[in-house]
Order: sequence, then C-alpha cells, then structure tokens
Amino acid sequence: MNFKLKTPHSKNESLILFYANLKNGERFVYSTGERIHPQFWDKRNQYPKKSKAIEEQITYNLISGQLDRYTKLFRSFHAQCAAMEEIVTKKALKDCFNQEFKRVKRNNDFESVFDEFIEYKSKLGDWCEGTKKRYQNILNLIRDFEAIHGKVQFSSITMKWYANFKHYCETIKKHNVNTFGRNIGLIKTFLRYALENQYTKNDTFKKFKIKREVTPQEVLTYDEIMKLYKFVFQNSKLERVRDVFVFGCLTGMRYSDFKRVSKSNIQNDSILLRETKDKSKHLTIPLTSISKSILKKYDYKFPTISDQKFRDYLKEACKAVGFAQIVTSTKRIGNEVIELKQPRYERISTHTARRSFVTVMLNKGIPPKVVMSITGHKSIKTFNSYYRPTVTDSQKFMKQVWGDESVLKIA
Repeated sequence: MNFKLKTPHSKNESLILFYANLKNGERFVYSTGERIHPQFWDKRNQYPKKSKAIEEQITYNLISGQLDRYTKLFRSFHAQCAAMEEIVTKKALKDCFNQEFKRVKRNNDFESVFDEFIEYKSKLGDWCEGTKKRYQNILNLIRDFEAIHGKVQFSSITMKWYANFKHYCETIKKHNVNTFGRNIGLIKTFLRYALENQYTKNDTFKKFKIKREVTPQEVLTYDEIMKLYKFVFQNSKLERVRDVFVFGCLTGMRYSDFKRVSKSNIQNDSILLRETKDKSKHLTIPLTSISKSILKKYDYKFPTISDQKFRDYLKEACKAVGFAQIVTSTKRIGNEVIELKQPRYERISTHTARRSFVTVMLNKGIPPKVVMSITGHKSIKTFNSYYRPTVTDSQKFMKQVWGDESVLKIA
C-alpha cells in the first residue's frame, strides 16, 4: 500500500495514485484526484516534500491530509474484511473508495438493504438458522403489505406507516399482540442497522411501541410425563417421538439441541453440548436413570425426523395417552379478544418439554439458579416466562401455606 505519481517524469503536475498489492494477487490502483509537480514529490517516502515556503507547505499539508484519508480507509476496510473472514478484492475496494471519495450513491432501496442486513448478520455468525428465517419471513410479510399499500422506502417509515402496518397485520394476517410485537421488534432492529450505516436519517421507528402479554402455554406435570413415558404404543413411530420428547422433559433442552445429542457428548453422566441458538453457551445437563435409558435404547443416536412430522406425531401420541380434555384459551388481536376451545393435545409442542422441565423442577423446590444453570438461561426475566404453574399447583401451594390454620368462628 502506497502512493505514486502517474507521470513521474512530466514537466507539469502529475496525478497522485493510490496503489496496493492484494493478497489474492490483484493490484489495486486508484486515482486520488490530487496533483503535484514531480519536483515536489518525495520518491522515497511517497509523499509531498516539505517546503520552506509557507504557502507551498500549506498546500502540501492539504494534499498529505487527503492522502491520509485513503490510507485510513484502506486499513479500515481491510480490518472489516478480516473480521468477517472475507477476501479483499479489487472490485470491493473500488466500490468502497467510490462511495467515500466520489460520493457514488449507494443502493438505498429498502429491500436491498434488508437483504444486505441478513447477509451481514449471517456472516458475522450472530444468528442461528432460525433467526435468519424469521427475518426472511418479515421481509415476505412486508412484501405482502406493499401489494396493498405501495412500495416501502426508508422515508415512508412514519407513524402513519406504523398504523397502516399494524392494521394490516391485525385485520388481514390475524396476528395476535405477541406476534405483532415480535415482528415490530425485528423490524426496529433492522432499521437501527440502516440508521447506523447511514442508509437513512429517519429515526421515527424509535417511537414504535412493542407490546407483549403473557399467554397460556401448556406444560405437563411430573405425573403426566411419567404417564406418557410408560404408555405402550402400538405404533413404533409414536413410541420414538414420545421417547425423544420425554428426554426433552427430563433435560430441559431445546428440541434443536437434544435431537443433536450423541455418545461423544456424554461425560461423567452429563451431556456436554454447545447450544444451537446461542453458540456462546456450553450446556452441562445431568442425566437421570430414565434419560440414560432412553439414550441407550437408541444407541445414543435419536431417530431422524423432520420438525413438522415430529410435531404432528407428538400431538397424535399425546392424544393416544389421553391428553384430550377441551382447553379454553384466549388471544388478543388488536382490541378484540378471541376465545379458543381445542383439545389439549393440539396445544402441546416440542417446546412444551422445556417449559415442563422448568415448571416441574421449580415446583419440586429446586432453586432457580440451579435450574438456570441446566437450561442455560442468563436472563431471569426470560427464565421466568417458562414457569407455568397450573391451577392445581396454585391450589396446592395455597393449602401448604394457609390450609392448616384453625378457622376462627365469627359471632
């Protein structure tokens, strides 16, 4: 990386060129637009000479200051590529220099920047595949919205846009409060990226409200988990799904994690595994006699099955066991509260295992910090959202505290 004159032997001023030999073998040459007479150019240091004349020195200082900008940008771009494990190419470097020095207009199209954002975060390794899919779904949702309300641009993200988008999600897509809140949170994260990278100066999105509410979620009690575990299925596929699900109930692991368990992950009667969702977390989950027997049954390799098939078979298995009582729940879409009645097995999902583990452990009096050390939770707020005591649990706890007190007779 250095500078040179385009015409070093000229009798007139020469353009100053920036050049660098890249690791991929390419040679990058870029015109700085600065000019200087060859007699005032220091060939050894590749910079303007120092002059005793004050006016000339001021001019040469200005030129040197401009050249410093090229050096600084090159080093910054090189460091950024290294952090992302990307190769510095002549084309990428030219685009970067053009944007900075020739003010070439970047493609500030909302959708193009959104695609760039997804690619950038994926390359950084900040996201698991599920997070990437959520953002891709958000982009598809915005495309559907555009079919009715027109193309979304950064300048159009106003409170009116928020109101129209909210109305669309609630009336057309029938999104409940939590779904809309989650989606707005994802959109705000993207818009913050766009603002920080100067694709927009519009920060109205900071006023968008994110509302969440606690919704009823199914959990299985200890007795129900044991009932499911001991049930004899005539269908082998239901038996396999039951075993994997019960294993989740006994370990508190996410489905994406416990389906990856193999014999190499077992040490000292514990599972040692790096979490899929947050790769910075290393989980250590103690095994019980039942969870060990399930692993041995499948020679430490759970049967492979698609996520959708697993969910379908799990509901079928829970129906066969008898978890079929009608459960009433509500969901709120905008200001409308909708009552839902459905068999309980329809509400049981792969994530029910993790919620059931947390609830059973806490109901047995295990300290929250111990349970969190197993599940890998860092946030007590997030952890608490997994605790789902039933009405029966609440009644039992009330009786434990107040049930044995003598009743006073009031005259």
